[in-house]
Amino acid sequence: MKNTIKLFALILMSLLFLACSQDDSTTLVEETFTDADGNVYNTITIGNQVWASENLKTTTFNDGTPITEYTFATFGNNWNNLNDQTSLFQWADTSDFNNAVDEELPPRYYAAMYNYFALESGKLAPEGWRIPSEADFRELESFLAANGQNGNEATALKSETGWVESSGNGNGGSIFNALPNGYVSALGSSIFPGGICTFATSNLINTGGQSIDSQRRILVQLFDEPTILFTDNAIQIGAGVRLIKE
Repeated sequence: MKNTIKLFALILMSLLFLACSQDDSTTLVEETFTDADGNVYNTITIGNQVWASENLKTTTFNDGTPITEYTFATFGNNWNNLNDQTSLFQWADTSDFNNAVDEELPPRYYAAMYNYFALESGKLAPEGWRIPSEADFRELESFLAANGQNGNEATALKSETGWVESSGNGNGGSIFNALPNGYVSALGSSIFPGGICTFATSNLINTGGQSIDSQRRILVQLFDEPTILFTDNAIQIGAGVRLIKE
């Protein structure tokens, strides 16, 4: 009888330990969604938000319209041409210039980078999802700060491997797993893959002019600092997209 009681107590203690060890506010969700190309994405819950577990890879709008792929051979440096109004994407460069990873990365590893017209089309995300706002990322930042990552929010969002030494890997403080996709310059070239992560937000700032190039976009960047960078940039800059659920 005593042995039975001891065994029951041990089982109860083990269950309590597991319950206390699991953080229900940061979880990989079994729910998935699919983009217009048929790419399937897992979802993650962090606090009250549900995010895609990786960056967007679609090359087709949600109405079935193809997004034009940018190559320098075809477009030259016309990535920054605001008069053309062509929605463009390019695959983030996976060249490992700094030997941050041991193996060769597949071409679509960092997912797609989109230009201004693709981002502003309103047709990138499947139903029920959207491009996050600055406020969405601020909420994510606040959650991390309140849950053991104050002052290290960017480090918590980064993947734990694959970053150049000067920027630093993540610390495993979340399951966001942000990869260093770099960004696309106004001239269409890939900048610092392996060293910086750049997410587009839906927020545009008007500097006071009437023309389209008077706008600037808020970008979220993870770089060589432990905190998240919120920067306003020329709208010609291309960036990746991490969708958030409506």
